[in-house]
Amino acid sequence: MRRPLVVVLLVVVGVVALALGVARRGPAQRSAPPSVLLFTIDTLRADHLGCYGGTRVATPNIDRLAAEGVLFENAACPMPMTRPSLSTIHTSLLPREHGVVNNSLALPEDAQTLAETFAAAGWTTAAFTPVRLLDQHSGLAQGFATYVAPEAHHLPADGVAPPALDWIEAHDRARPFFVWLHLFDPHLPYAPPPEYVSDEGPARVSWRSLLATAEQNGGDVPASVLERALELYAGEVAYVDHWVGQVLDRLTRLELLDDTIVLFTADHGECFDHGVFFEHSDCLYEGAAKVPLIVRYPARIAPGTRVVAQVQHLDVAPTILALAGVDVPDAFRGRALLPTPPAPAERGGPEAFALIEHPLYPQGSASRRRRKQDRILSVAGMPTRPPAIERRGAALRGERWKLIREPGVLELYDLPSDPAESTNLATQDAARTAELEKRLDAKLAETPLRVLEPGTIDPRLRETLRALGYVQ
Repeated sequence: MRRPLVVVLLVVVGVVALALGVARRGPAQRSAPPSVLLFTIDTLRADHLGCYGGTRVATPNIDRLAAEGVLFENAACPMPMTRPSLSTIHTSLLPREHGVVNNSLALPEDAQTLAETFAAAGWTTAAFTPVRLLDQHSGLAQGFATYVAPEAHHLPADGVAPPALDWIEAHDRARPFFVWLHLFDPHLPYAPPPEYVSDEGPARVSWRSLLATAEQNGGDVPASVLERALELYAGEVAYVDHWVGQVLDRLTRLELLDDTIVLFTADHGECFDHGVFFEHSDCLYEGAAKVPLIVRYPARIAPGTRVVAQVQHLDVAPTILALAGVDVPDAFRGRALLPTPPAPAERGGPEAFALIEHPLYPQGSASRRRRKQDRILSVAGMPTRPPAIERRGAALRGERWKLIREPGVLELYDLPSDPAESTNLATQDAARTAELEKRLDAKLAETPLRVLEPGTIDPRLRETLRALGYVQ
């Protein structure tokens, strides 16, 4: 696929659209097509945002985005890991279809990407990413004329967003832009700027510090450390919200905001319960699997709209293209959620379910993950689970019901009445459990796993994976 000009630094994705009378396939009737900003945040839990009912931290800028656009209440990632989920956002294919089933695999060149589609339609494309994991070797640079990624393992938002905004200001306004901007801050290590957290505790929590703490406490991470980690994580979310505000304010000053489709989401969330702590890739629970999804484009979207229907990362690319009036490639598997939002099943809409899977690890990486996680036996006295490499689980999530299946384990949750997934109804509602198991098997059967050649992990990538806590 088309290779970009590679710059070293970060990722901003511009969301571009054409506006009137958009059908899934068919050009819009608008002389000046909109620009597009695809705004993705790493490791962002939906329940930490005020617009999703969060109370731990204030997020006024993300809440403003939701108030001025549409918020999808039930959005899910396909795999709670960065490269797999972002590859799905950019290709509208599940990880088992595009083949990126862990962070050491690159998106194949034969994949049709959102950036390639926009570039072919006349948009100027640029991406700004904050982490070496997402450099040009990730395969995600396909279709971007400018692709900025860091030499460092990762950069904070103030090292990523300003270059993206400068690029937007300098770009030729004769052409719309498609910009992808990714911010990494809520990912472990949790270390927000000091003004976003109290000074009553460590300023940083990392895998290294967690392992050292567990070693000092017989394998347990004390409750005080868990609570401090939650405070630091919330501080990272507040810091990201600040930069969302900076981006929206700059676009407003440039008189670009209302002519730009802004789609905001996360690659996945983070788990702090159910035996999975400070982690996401081993977690199929809501903390990691549920993601925020917000779209702002006042020319086509009524402010304050909320959609209950189940949606997923597969739907991001078709939705952006439909709003922009660009033909959706036949290879894209998702559905356009706008300009006409899907109705929930209870009001006549189709009963949609999202497939969520654990990553698949090569053997060497699996053993390293096991050695790392076996050193933390409990958190606040709560036993930890073995790493996902030993479980190979999958989940099916709908508007109401969620099934989690791992070897020897079935869990069924009624999400509206039990959003914390505290009461397993699998035995009590055996008929529904069996029905959802059949649906899960059907979804897996209809999307055979694409096995990519693992190759040799680049030494720089291995170093980054180790620095981020993915391997020891």
